[in-house]
Amino acid sequence: MVHENADYSSLILQKDITKWITQHTKVLEFGPDTLEIETILKDSFGETVYCFVEKNQNGSFDINDDGRALFKLDPSASDAELIDAAADLVFNAGFSFNAENGVISCESDLEDLVKNIMQLAQIEVNVSYLN
Repeated sequence: MVHENADYSSLILQKDITKWITQHTKVLEFGPDTLEIETILKDSFGETVYCFVEKNQNGSFDINDDGRALFKLDPSASDAELIDAAADLVFNAGFSFNAENGVISCESDLEDLVKNIMQLAQIEVNVSYLN
């Protein structure tokens, strides 16, 4: 009987978690093929982490941070050590990094889209702690 109650409690908790995430995540249309995702995560500055999703003509999706994570740390993009550290962190997580504009990105299919959005958001948080 205790096991049944434990399962029941975990189901309620799972529903509450799902409800909370849904209430605190916003998806905004940024353009005809672009969405802006306001995630539940906060960076080291206490600011909400955003991701952008662009649908490609081939049906895949480009997920990126629009360079925001690195720009917050180094607006002049002059700290070579910070840029290298960010690049290492991003590449080790399996994402792409453009050192010229600080954009963190990946390409995704529909099946892995949500997982990749959440992973990018976590990478942005991690980058924010490099300062």
